[in-house]
Amino acid sequence: MESICKLRVLNVLRYGDNLVAIPSFMLHTLHNLEKLNVRRCGSVKEVVQLEELVDEESHAMALAKLREVQLHDLPELTHLWKENFKRGPRFQNLETLEVWNCDRLISLVPSSVTFQNLATLDVWSCGSLVNLQPPSTAKSLVQLKNLKVGGSNMMKEVVSGGGGEATDEIAFCKLEHIALVCLANLTSFCSGGYTFNIPILGPCSSGRMPEDESFLSRLLNHTKARESSYGR
Repeated sequence: MESICKLRVLNVLRYGDNLVAIPSFMLHTLHNLEKLNVRRCGSVKEVVQLEELVDEESHAMALAKLREVQLHDLPELTHLWKENFKRGPRFQNLETLEVWNCDRLISLVPSSVTFQNLATLDVWSCGSLVNLQPPSTAKSLVQLKNLKVGGSNMMKEVVSGGGGEATDEIAFCKLEHIALVCLANLTSFCSGGYTFNIPILGPCSSGRMPEDESFLSRLLNHTKARESSYGR
């Protein structure tokens, strides 16, 4: 048990018929975990099980030191944890999140999740995603430098709509690279009424598309110029 408490890197590969990558009884012992890699687990439906974490402190402590998460080739994954557990891990130290080839994933994270230190968000071939993230999560991405989204034919917008005023700003001030590739049904960056501050695209006002077609056009033209291929 002591050795598990000191664990900094956890690789979960080909995990048989298990439905959960990290069961709740393990979360109490993974306080020092910094990197989580879950790959080629054909039956995993959720990454973290939260049923036995009953208090606020337990949710806050769960995986609090994680810096990098890689979720690759998980065909049955639908969510990181069950949606009724909105007070999941806070991921306050997470810097890199990669989610590849998770075709049944319907939600990246609940709206309560924030990513204050996330620098790289890379989502590829998650065909059931209609949007990438809610506005509340997008607002927290103040450190985001690399945004890559591709191979999701059902995705209609990057940031989900649902309210928002022109005075509500979502800023990606540190964004250096953006790639939107093979998103056949992408019609807007955000259908809400938010103002977006993305310096690498130049001045932008409303996030409403397709009403603000010039914004989306500039966004797509910029990504095509900067990223001719996704680099797989």
